Amino acid sequence: MMPLAALVAATLFIGVPLAAQQKVPLVLNHLVLTLDSATYRDIANSDFVRDKFSAAESGFLNGPDGGDGLRLFGKYNFVQLVVPAAKTAGAQTGDVGMVLAVERVGALDRLKGQGRFDAGGRIVSVPADGPVHANLYVESSKRLRPAGPDSTSAHTLFEIMEYSRDAVQHVALTDSQSLVNLSGVRFFRHNFDPTKLLSQLTGATLAIPVDDIAKIVAVLKRDNVNIVADGDGAIVKLDGFTLHLIPPYRGAGVKQLQFALTRAAVANPTYRFGPKSQLRFGPGLIAVWDFK
Repeated sequence: MMPLAALVAATLFIGVPLAAQQKVPLVLNHLVLTLDSATYRDIANSDFVRDKFSAAESGFLNGPDGGDGLRLFGKYNFVQLVVPAAKTAGAQTGDVGMVLAVERVGALDRLKGQGRFDAGGRIVSVPADGPVHANLYVESSKRLRPAGPDSTSAHTLFEIMEYSRDAVQHVALTDSQSLVNLSGVRFFRHNFDPTKLLSQLTGATLAIPVDDIAKIVAVLKRDNVNIVADGDGAIVKLDGFTLHLIPPYRGAGVKQLQFALTRAAVANPTYRFGPKSQLRFGPGLIAVWDFK
């Protein structure tokens, strides 16, 4: 029988958001996934992806993670797909980027005391009196990247971002919300299309070097992020998103993406892209995209 103190503690924990356990609450903002050219080409040319699955932005993408690629937007986060030629020299199929975010002004500064960080990416200025442009809300941010002993390899990007003051002032012109509210749903409302199937990215399995897994886990543990060890890998649990990091013993890169849907897809179809990936719908309001 569970001791009374333990029972009370367990009861209090139930229903408490994961963010409440963190020193500085973090959420997923987006992933950057480098695919083989055949898979990327099939996705980028798919009428289904563009017209029914997600509000998609393609071509040259501005911002810290820019280059030629494709962004698939959900309500709270997005996925950016690229090929090696669209990234910097030395990029290769299987490279991944994970960009987490804080959702309150000043929270990024509080993270600086937890370890050694360098400024990552760049700030894109948003003109206060300029036109409403959805991309500006995606791009305009300040970022931290673990440095020194916590630095990840060249093939694993890991950053934590906070939307810039310019961006929040600009979006406040149209939604009249608080200037301290940096929630993703606020910044993606110009990108997200509720008539499409994609609601949000809820999970991802990424194969990255074992050393990179250990470094990312060390950084997140300092913030009290909920992490479960899984052999040489780890399961990272954030509000609304679960990240499974595994060693690249069968190849590096994305292995699976999980999505919540705005509505069920009729007849639970399966779509194939390139030689190894398939996007399966259902049952219910879920979809799973496997990359072999």
